[in-house]
Amino acid sequence: MEKQLPYITAALLCEKVLEEKNGTLSIIHIADKLNYRIEGLPEGFKPAIALTGLIALKSGPVVGDHTVKITVERPGGERKEVASIPFKLLGKDQGQNVILNITLGIEQEGVYWFDVFFDEDLLTRMPLMIVQEQAQTPQELKI
Repeated sequence: MEKQLPYITAALLCEKVLEEKNGTLSIIHIADKLNYRIEGLPEGFKPAIALTGLIALKSGPVVGDHTVKITVERPGGERKEVASIPFKLLGKDQGQNVILNITLGIEQEGVYWFDVFFDEDLLTRMPLMIVQEQAQTPQELKI
């Protein structure tokens, strides 16, 4: 028998998640591609991007205490765990939302993968393409 896993309601990266008093969520600017600039940074400083992650799961057939882990895989293949969150699931349509505030240091362009693990099982992957904006050259003024 295949191991039972919770249902994914949402797994995404965005600019911001707003949570109302009644628990309703609003997602602002879903992000799957971001541009960054290095102009104006002091020598030796690396750019960083602030973003928010939302993981929303429904219990379905799963109950009990579990752990949700988020790892990031950089374009070069390096992996790092960025969050480990205890999750309590009560069954059926009950669920839990996790809002993550992420600061990502940019060392290279390419696709960054954010993997969502439920206990030790991979639930899903969230890609984020990071592209460096080219510095704009001033336009020549013609009179």
